[in-house]
Amino acid sequence: WRFAAAAFALAPSARAAEPPVLASYTAYFSGFSVATLDAALRLEAERYRLAALMRTTGILAAFIRGEQTAEVEGVVQSDSGVGLAPARYAMEGRWRDRLRRIAMRWLGGEPEVLALIPANTEEREPVPADLQRGTIDTLTAIASLLRRVSETGRCEGEAALFDGRRRTDVTARTEGEDTLHAHRWGIFAGPALRCTVEGRQVAGFWSGQSRDEAGTPRSATAWLARPEPGMPLIPVRIEAET
Repeated sequence: WRFAAAAFALAPSARAAEPPVLASYTAYFSGFSVATLDAALRLEAERYRLAALMRTTGILAAFIRGEQTAEVEGVVQSDSGVGLAPARYAMEGRWRDRLRRIAMRWLGGEPEVLALIPANTEEREPVPADLQRGTIDTLTAIASLLRRVSETGRCEGEAALFDGRRRTDVTARTEGEDTLHAHRWGIFAGPALRCTVEGRQVAGFWSGQSRDEAGTPRSATAWLARPEPGMPLIPVRIEAET
């Protein structure tokens, strides 16, 4: 997959706070546009919020019609490993006309699943309670990476992720700086920090799935840059295995 940043803007906040950063992306597979992703990020001194909407498009939508929204809110917690602590997370969407929903909250740093549709018993092995402890959601991990890069100029970090169905361990590292050129897969041109993120699923496998295959590490490369002066560092291009 190639995710290319297509447009950027700032929008006014409902409160007297920093405005969110809005980013629109298009995903390409073998040169064809297959999905869009719209994201809104607000990262303040004490709190953060990240919301995203993804839709299948083009040739993929002809075979798999899907739309999904996800949102997380939490607090900045500098003494934690990732620097952020989620408070609530929600995801809802329809894939092949089937409803999928996840709702979670964190009490004392521990995740609690409030809603899970369909139930894990229908398709996945449950994640043991001891592997849920100390985890964060995927959106929080993304916000944490952006915060870390903005503060240090480096990508290094690791996190344990739990989305209500799967437990995944991820690590990020700095690969250097590249100069990107505008083309049909992305409008951004200029210097960008290159980060590699590797993820390995450790629990929550599909029923009957080979654990060796499912647990194979998969990587993604993200280029982070400021699309305009005064804007925070955000992904301007991503390439990922799938």
